[in-house]
Amino acid sequence: MIAFDHLVIFSSDPKRHQEIFSASHKQVGLPGGKHEHWGTFNHLAFYNNNAYVEWLGIYNLNTARASDNPLIQHTVHTYDQGLEGPIQFALRIDDIAQYQKHFDEQGIEYVGPFPGERTRPDGSVLKWKMLFPKYEFNQEPLPFLIEWDGPGNVPTDSQDINKSDFNHVTIYSDDPESFAHRLQYVYQLNDLKQSEDNQWQLENGKLFVKPGQGLEARFKFNLIKFKTM
Repeated sequence: MIAFDHLVIFSSDPKRHQEIFSASHKQVGLPGGKHEHWGTFNHLAFYNNNAYVEWLGIYNLNTARASDNPLIQHTVHTYDQGLEGPIQFALRIDDIAQYQKHFDEQGIEYVGPFPGERTRPDGSVLKWKMLFPKYEFNQEPLPFLIEWDGPGNVPTDSQDINKSDFNHVTIYSDDPESFAHRLQYVYQLNDLKQSEDNQWQLENGKLFVKPGQGLEARFKFNLIKFKTM
């Protein structure tokens, strides 16, 4: 079953913004590392439902601008607009080739898969693959798919996992009905639960589509909320 993996927040200063967040909400956060091929780096906060938040920043703008990875291109686009906040999120899957086959068969435009890796502060190396359905950076984001090599991005110390769940993501759209059906088609999601909102139950949380603009993530008991306008 498809699951939330992580929320991507573009930040001009990931360390500072993660530390402000951690202090304000009594959450644990920690440094991530550098993506040397992309010119980016991150700070992280891990959650009890095997999901995390990533504050993503740019340390080498020239390298970032040269990247063909859509997430890095989206990050540079956000930087150029002078904006900060949530820009994307990843859905975790076990077999990225299966989705690539689905996209090919259905004529869904995509980019990738892209290999990724990051060296942690302790010197260990994380590796993964990413697959991106095509979307416009100034419109609703289509989340990217991620397949990890091994157990994934989990902290080496279980004390670094926050007790609450990152369990609720909302994509806002000017045409929520149409966009909801697009999500269902692209990601082979189960039938929509249509009440006041279009929603799906994922492995570790719920995905919603609502009228409006931006991207929002909430946490258990709605104590913490990120939203971009």
